Amino acid sequence: MIAYIALGSNLGDRQENISKGIRMLSELGRVTVSPLTIETEDEAGIGPAYLNTVVELDAATADPRTLLEECLRIEIAAGRDRALPRNAPRELDLDLIMAGGWCGHWEWDSPKDLRDFLRLGPRLTLDLPHPMAARREFVLGPLKALSPSQCEALTKPS
Repeated sequence: MIAYIALGSNLGDRQENISKGIRMLSELGRVTVSPLTIETEDEAGIGPAYLNTVVELDAATADPRTLLEECLRIEIAAGRDRALPRNAPRELDLDLIMAGGWCGHWEWDSPKDLRDFLRLGPRLTLDLPHPMAARREFVLGPLKALSPSQCEALTKPS
């Protein structure tokens, strides 16, 4: 499954955090990194500026829910504390933007190994394409630099 994942970091060595996230994603499949990394202000206004980029992941899994679970594990391994409030500064943020043409909303029970780290309770949710991605320049810029056709598909009115 071909997936597009946005990476961001606004704590610590931001570039190293993104590089670490890319290395960890590469354990899930072949990764192609956008040639564009941009810096943006924290949209919540509570933390330092973010570095952001997007990757294309040719993932071994065909299920975007499994991929989301793996992204959460990578965030946790990179030091993200999911017990902190929503939009708190973080070492690494991974957002699944698009995955294999899947569209819709899913809810399911969180795997046991993730439950203690998730502030949202025992259920996970996934919306594809990511509902905020088409309005975020820190996603659109790197996505367009990586795959103009995918950027167009994301921003095309449905």
